[in-house]
Amino acid sequence: MNRDTLNKDYNFSYYYDMNYSYVDYVDNPLIKLEEENFSLAIINAICYSLIICISLPGNSFLLWVVLKKVGLSSSADCLLLNLTASDLIFTFALVPWTVSHIWGWIFGKVACMLFSWCIFLGLYSYMMFLTIMTVHRYVAVVHPVFASSVGNSRLYTHASSAVVWLISVGFSLPEMIFSDTVESLGNVFCIPIYNSVFIELFGYFTQIILFFLLPFLVIAFCYTRMGFSIHRIAVGFFICWAPYNIFLFLTSLRSLGVAVFTEWESIYSITHILAYSHCCLNPLVHIFGGRKFRRYLPWAGGFRRLSQRFSTQTFSNQSSFSGQFHL
Repeated sequence: MNRDTLNKDYNFSYYYDMNYSYVDYVDNPLIKLEEENFSLAIINAICYSLIICISLPGNSFLLWVVLKKVGLSSSADCLLLNLTASDLIFTFALVPWTVSHIWGWIFGKVACMLFSWCIFLGLYSYMMFLTIMTVHRYVAVVHPVFASSVGNSRLYTHASSAVVWLISVGFSLPEMIFSDTVESLGNVFCIPIYNSVFIELFGYFTQIILFFLLPFLVIAFCYTRMGFSIHRIAVGFFICWAPYNIFLFLTSLRSLGVAVFTEWESIYSITHILAYSHCCLNPLVHIFGGRKFRRYLPWAGGFRRLSQRFSTQTFSNQSSFSGQFHL
């Protein structure tokens, strides 16, 4: 969609779409449309704020534990460090988008381009590092000899991490190049302005195939081959990203002129909130799902003392009861 088309005076309004397209609403009263958009914008802003409040401290804690307590002695910890960095990049980039849902884009054109790049850099690198971590675990379980000789080497880990970052930077750069600020209905929006439908569709199907279908198939294959049930991270990955990518596919059909659904805004909100909550999975799983990181929580000592006291009292009560019974 080019700028000349945007500046024409049609009898419908535009609503900002994080998929970087304008969604048109034909034959709807303008005032009612604006009221509905504002209500959904408030809901989106609240949900995004909750995601940020969970992801930012959670991933910051993981980063601190890996760097200061656990160290980078193993390949798994090095990959976890990169995955956590991806989540933090995405979380910081989500902040201006949260603000924009209420006040519009108030940060200027340069920030529009920069944060558009950062949010997709965080998304793409997260997908790839999660896949690499799964493959690393698969090799360690199924091919332990190879894992001990090559898979756990620093060179292998750093090289694979560098490749992931290079690929993520390369595929996220177009989001920065095509992003621009546009004024509509008295508000400023940060959106992509594509030169052709081909470029727009290429972006959609890149996300669907390269950064969803391929990672999910690799993750599912690895856990199946290891004889595990699908791991909770893989399940969370699918729940977060499957609706979002279905939405992307339907958006591509809409760009081709195929009418697929009418409740565009509601579907947009649900799928994007689910997708963006992915940055909360990593800290929740690692902090509350295992002792390695949970024991470094500030209140972990209190829990341990309470547990020991409860165990001691229980044992003492049982012993007393047993003595009374034998009397």
